[in-house]
Amino acid sequence: MSDIKCLEHPTLKVPYEILNKKFRAAQKTIDREVSYVQSVANELEKTIASPGTPPITEVTRLLGGMFERLQALKRKAEESIGEELQVGHVCKRRIEHLKEHSGPGLQTISQSEAAITSQSEAGINQWKKTRLDRMVIEYFLRKGYYSTAQKLAQSSNITDLTNIDVFLVSRQVAESLQQRDTSKCLTWCHDNKSKLRKLRSGLEFNMRIQEFIELVRADKRLEAVMHARKYFSAPEDDQLVDIRKCMVLLAFPSNTEVSPYKELFDSSRWDRLIEQFRMENYRLFQLSPQCVFTVALQAGRNISIK
Repeated sequence: MSDIKCLEHPTLKVPYEILNKKFRAAQKTIDREVSYVQSVANELEKTIASPGTPPITEVTRLLGGMFERLQALKRKAEESIGEELQVGHVCKRRIEHLKEHSGPGLQTISQSEAAITSQSEAGINQWKKTRLDRMVIEYFLRKGYYSTAQKLAQSSNITDLTNIDVFLVSRQVAESLQQRDTSKCLTWCHDNKSKLRKLRSGLEFNMRIQEFIELVRADKRLEAVMHARKYFSAPEDDQLVDIRKCMVLLAFPSNTEVSPYKELFDSSRWDRLIEQFRMENYRLFQLSPQCVFTVALQAGRNISIK
């Protein structure tokens, strides 16, 4: 059981975080659509309650608008519920997978060990093989072998037991940053804004800093000033030093040899941003910075099959 607790925490935590995120997004979407319906209903009620006979065409138009809004509410509610059920299925599949190792019900460690010993050796070996495949898949994903990881997951029929979707999204963002494009990363920051705020992440701020640097590098200094006014007008206390350094860049050419402004223009900053994004992505889903497969090997855990 201790083995499960040490190595399998992300197995349940990742889909739970995804489910929580989808639930909050669905709640916002439904609340917004309900407000639209309520607005049309209020307008219709006001029209009907007005003195005199309301125009038939106006009432018909409002009823048509309400019907369209109700249809949109129904469609988006079904889409949101479908997405939540899909993630819920993944959670259920992973719980069932872990229960195959720990035995049914909530047990003490000694009871779990007794349940495991009562299982057939073939079943235990199959469970270990599945876990080994999952660990190898995660290792491939972290190393960038996405196609290989997907093929292994499909051939082993364990896609629901892996976090491939999380890493594929991370791949898209990282590739866009490699191309000196911050848009996808900023979209990712916006989608996870509340959670990143709780983690006190500085990723979005660093992206805005990099955008400022690129504007100065392109000699678009007026646009850089406008950018600074928009995004640096209400900084946190620990951001003031970085903002001051950036503003001084306006007085230097992009090929300056003066430190620390030379380092700000260094293209290696993009590599550090990519690494920061990956670390923030791990923190967001409570994934360890180090691969579970590597940890198991270093700890000498028995993850092989006989």
